[in-house]
Amino acid sequence: MVDFNQLIQQESHTLEVEPGRLFGSLQRKRGYEYLRDVQRDVLDEWHRRRDEPDSVIKMNTGAGKTLVGLLILQSRLNEGKGPALYLCPNTHLVSQVEREAKSFGIKCVVSGRGETLPVEFLESKAILVTTIHKLFNGRSIFQVAGAPDPVPVGLVLVDDAHTCINIAHEQFTAEFSKSSSVGKSLAGFFDDAMQQQSVGLYADIVQGKRNAYIRIPYWAWQERLQDVAALFSKNEGLDELRFTWPFLKSGEVLSNSTAVISGDRVEVAPNIIPIDLVPSFAKASHRVYMSATLLDDAALIKDFAADPASVTKPIKPNMVGDIGERLIISPSLVEQSIEGIVTAHLVSEIQSNHSANVVVLVPSIYRGQFWKSNLPNVMSVPDMDISDVIERLSNSKSNTVTFANRYDGIDLPDNACRILVLDGLPHEPGLIRLSEANARQASPIIKRQIAQRIEQGMGRGVRSRADYCVVLLVGGDLLSFMTRVDNQPFFTEDTKRQIEMGKGLSALLKEDNKSSNAYQAVIGVVAQCLNRDAGWLAYHQQNIQDTQTNQAPVSSTNIELASVELSAWQFALRGQYYYASAEISRIVNEKLSPEADFGWYLQVAAGYHYHLDRVEALDKQIKAYDLNDHLLKPLEGVTYRKVQAKNTSQSREVLNWVQAFTEPNSLRLKAEGVFENLTFGIGSNDFEQALSELAQIMGFQAQRPDEKQGYGPDVLWRMTDGHYLVIEVKNQVELGRSAIYKREAAQLGQHGEWFKREYPNLPYTPVLIHPSATLERGVYLAEGTKVVQADDLNRIVEAVRGFVKALTSKPTNSWSQSDIQRLLTEYGLLPMDFLNKFLRKEAK
Repeated sequence: MVDFNQLIQQESHTLEVEPGRLFGSLQRKRGYEYLRDVQRDVLDEWHRRRDEPDSVIKMNTGAGKTLVGLLILQSRLNEGKGPALYLCPNTHLVSQVEREAKSFGIKCVVSGRGETLPVEFLESKAILVTTIHKLFNGRSIFQVAGAPDPVPVGLVLVDDAHTCINIAHEQFTAEFSKSSSVGKSLAGFFDDAMQQQSVGLYADIVQGKRNAYIRIPYWAWQERLQDVAALFSKNEGLDELRFTWPFLKSGEVLSNSTAVISGDRVEVAPNIIPIDLVPSFAKASHRVYMSATLLDDAALIKDFAADPASVTKPIKPNMVGDIGERLIISPSLVEQSIEGIVTAHLVSEIQSNHSANVVVLVPSIYRGQFWKSNLPNVMSVPDMDISDVIERLSNSKSNTVTFANRYDGIDLPDNACRILVLDGLPHEPGLIRLSEANARQASPIIKRQIAQRIEQGMGRGVRSRADYCVVLLVGGDLLSFMTRVDNQPFFTEDTKRQIEMGKGLSALLKEDNKSSNAYQAVIGVVAQCLNRDAGWLAYHQQNIQDTQTNQAPVSSTNIELASVELSAWQFALRGQYYYASAEISRIVNEKLSPEADFGWYLQVAAGYHYHLDRVEALDKQIKAYDLNDHLLKPLEGVTYRKVQAKNTSQSREVLNWVQAFTEPNSLRLKAEGVFENLTFGIGSNDFEQALSELAQIMGFQAQRPDEKQGYGPDVLWRMTDGHYLVIEVKNQVELGRSAIYKREAAQLGQHGEWFKREYPNLPYTPVLIHPSATLERGVYLAEGTKVVQADDLNRIVEAVRGFVKALTSKPTNSWSQSDIQRLLTEYGLLPMDFLNKFLRKEAK
């Protein structure tokens, strides 16, 4: 008998490097005989560009990107350019990659909890598959910068790259409970700084309100930097610091970090990921970033130092209509009464009818409690290992699972998820990134990030072209964002097409069921999708067969901004603050208009310049704050900017607001979010913001001078006839309070004097929102002062609610100014009508 194994060992042979031939040489399991066209397209293009330092690969879910990644890694190993590392966002995907590698005969090893790396990986004999957490931590077995012998890596492949960016941020972030000893100390260091930023938010933070947070100004951070460093060094053994302190204490990292303090926690993190501190990643000869979502990839440059040239030329297959089937519909757009608990009942009935698995994506664990309270047997998923939950969804029916702030990094194919609920607008993970998003509300960069997270969430339940899922959109903030005209460009073409299909169905169901049960109509159309109705399948195919999934190229401005931010950051880490500030200042002056992000980047430049010249840096900060009053409030020098009277009518302003949305019911959902916060007892910050937004709904202008400048009234309205309302808010006073106190009357009096100084000779009415209309003995209010009690506030809200409801009676683009003028008159919302009807009460 011939020993063929011996012959094979004796013959020298060259290992295949070209991915297609490499695939053909593998000992594959039955059923894995061929590469798909999309896989071959991507592999051929990568092979042609294999000598570039970075590759960005875009493939739709279900297109086989895991195999593509494994073949790329094996190709480099065969070329003698290992070791090869495959990074996943979680252990569930690690197991998934490991199973697929075995199916194709590709040798891989998995790194467990041990303190050593597998020998096969180090000797470039097998691909190492592990989580990004294993590499990105201050005690990594790969070794961080400054440690002896960091592990060299030839090729790093990052799967679900945008998910891994979020995880990398978390791995560099130190987070503490505010009630812990370190949390208390940090909050104590910055008491004065927080009060200077916002007295109201500081009061909420002291009360432990989790939704209240303040970003610590860079000048205050520098003043207490030594105290922070000493505190962290003393407590480096704590779990919160054990894996982050090795990063934070390196060079200038802590000096260029940010802290945000909320009512329940404190976060500290570098302003940008110091990627050079992870040498196995930063010094790899080749890096591949894979993503199933078509995103603006500028973040890869800023956070992972990817080559801008590679980012602008991603590798992707040429496929049209290669997307899964989704019925995307919002029940509340069909019938406005289907929201809240009614929506939960709707979901429960659909699940019962079809024995389907329901997955609910919520922005926070707190919102998840609503579903846990209103649906039976809801499972909440832990942060890390989700394998058991995914396995249960894959192998059983009628489960309900909530994932909090997990819009990516999980695969729920086929029966694992037939009903996907997106409840609420996704927000940035972590306080620091959330505070940045809040400061840059008008930024197209931030809006695109939000749209991308929505798309990522909607893609969890459809993982291949043959897969299908019903996506239910819930929550006024989510629907308001998705139906605003100016947000449409931020969604990919296939998603926009499917959203439009859902809106068309909603309008049809709404029209057909004016006199019948819209609730049952929604259940019926969902059933048509889940029961594979031939009409629905044909309708879906007709609408998406020519959809080009490629989005417009990444914005050149975004690419340049990300590149400059990274360059400035690298200068700062070397202590070269002049160059860091100059880099940012240059891009601000050359590429940005005064709107949107101009102020934000001016603040970034000021932060770097503070290390060189504090006076000049704070001058920059004043300019930045003048442009955007959501930024850090300067210590001094802020000049009040008056309300600039618009040369438009009230009806025109309302029409502008209406036509900012594509769906009528979105107006109502947006307004209801405002009305919910106009109640006594709610946080003063939320109440004052809602009062400002109420003015916008009515076509008026509003400011919050005290919040933005630290003096002046809580809220200032300018009505379209030139009359002003100077408003002092006392909505947190106990409802049982019997009198208005002297200090409260004095505050309103001071606001009146402020108004006469800033707006001489202009008409105004002082307004006090207070549970009582009775003056304490010896207390006086200025003549003409009006008091708004709870019942008065309710009458105002109900009038505006009725007005908004009328605005939802027909498409947003069908309203005229004369129509709106008629409604304003009908509901008593014209300036003088409003004063005479709703502001009549005076204190006694």
